[in-house]
Amino acid sequence: MTRFSSFINAATFCFAATAGSASDNALYAEAAPADASFVRFVGFQGATSATYAGRSFDLRPNEAEAYIPISAAHLSGVDAGTFVTVIRQPNGVETPIEEADRSNKAKVFLFLVNATDQMLDLRLADGSMTVIEDVAGFAAGERAVNPVKIGLGVFPDGSDTPLAVFDVSMKRGQNLSFVADDSGVRLIEHRFGAVAK
Repeated sequence: MTRFSSFINAATFCFAATAGSASDNALYAEAAPADASFVRFVGFQGATSATYAGRSFDLRPNEAEAYIPISAAHLSGVDAGTFVTVIRQPNGVETPIEEADRSNKAKVFLFLVNATDQMLDLRLADGSMTVIEDVAGFAAGERAVNPVKIGLGVFPDGSDTPLAVFDVSMKRGQNLSFVADDSGVRLIEHRFGAVAK
């Protein structure tokens, strides 16, 4: 079996959301609240603050694009255990996109976060195999896979021409997002910032 086949055959869709992320507490300097939600801000370069769900967040330069743990009790209409990416487009429009939970530490979770108005796929870089399929505009798709070194690309649905390709070397317990907006596609490795007060 090739490494590409192994990569795909071992992959499983994970749609379940959990009410908490206590197992992630060791990742933070301070333990996340038991009812934590996790919010990250993408495309906010140079900004020192941002607002989401009725709450203002301080944006620290050394924590750019990191998930900020916060008690769901401090947010309006957001459940505990929720992961959200807030994307600021080049025109200043801000779009929140909810993601699925990622609870299996033995796998690598790949996310395709789509802040464009076209449907997108995540495929092998040569387009030969689809990893995450048919992610609608302003939505996110995900897949859990085995760690592997591989080339991946983000493609418009029905097109053989990628918007961007990336060589990735995945490690167990590592999660990656491919974030597409009107400025292009960026690859972001998941990390966590300080707990919001």
